[in-house]
Amino acid sequence: MAEKQEKQQVEQERAAEEVKEQVVEERAEETKPEEKEEKKTAKHKAAAKKDKAQEKLKILEAEKEEYLNALQRERADFENYKKRNATLAASSFQNGVADTVMVILPILDNFERALAAECGDKAFFEGMTMIMRQMQDALRNLGVEEIGADGQFDPEVHNAVMHVEEEGFETNQIVEVLQKGYSLNGKVLRHSMVKVAK
Repeated sequence: MAEKQEKQQVEQERAAEEVKEQVVEERAEETKPEEKEEKKTAKHKAAAKKDKAQEKLKILEAEKEEYLNALQRERADFENYKKRNATLAASSFQNGVADTVMVILPILDNFERALAAECGDKAFFEGMTMIMRQMQDALRNLGVEEIGADGQFDPEVHNAVMHVEEEGFETNQIVEVLQKGYSLNGKVLRHSMVKVAK
């Protein structure tokens, strides 16, 4: 009988364990869908965060490109501005020199006329000649050159104020220079006034 009781007790314990296992499995099955839902929800949230982050990254990259393009345009504009200013400064200087030389040229003409006249005082004449040479050297250093008036008439650099019939001269050949012409760095400041043969 003791054996029988023992067997019954073992069977009861097994049955109790099976019931416990079933209860545990049922509970596990009940919690598993909730966990699955939580996992799904967590995955969805993670995917949504990732999508938002990627979307934000795209927006930031677009803004970065926009700012980079704007910066590059500004740099290019600034470089162009610097080049324009350098060119403007150089041309302003040349225009200033040209304006100044144009004021000095009549004075130079008067010096030449004064030196062409007879002078009894040799020291005065030599002093005036030295001043004239010094003025010519200063103008030459600025890039001012006298326009040649030998040979044929050139409308680019000469201004014909008289046409005369003169023996020994060909047609359109310069007979006489009435006023010298000057150029500054290759640009005509004042045309030579000349008398031309017909």
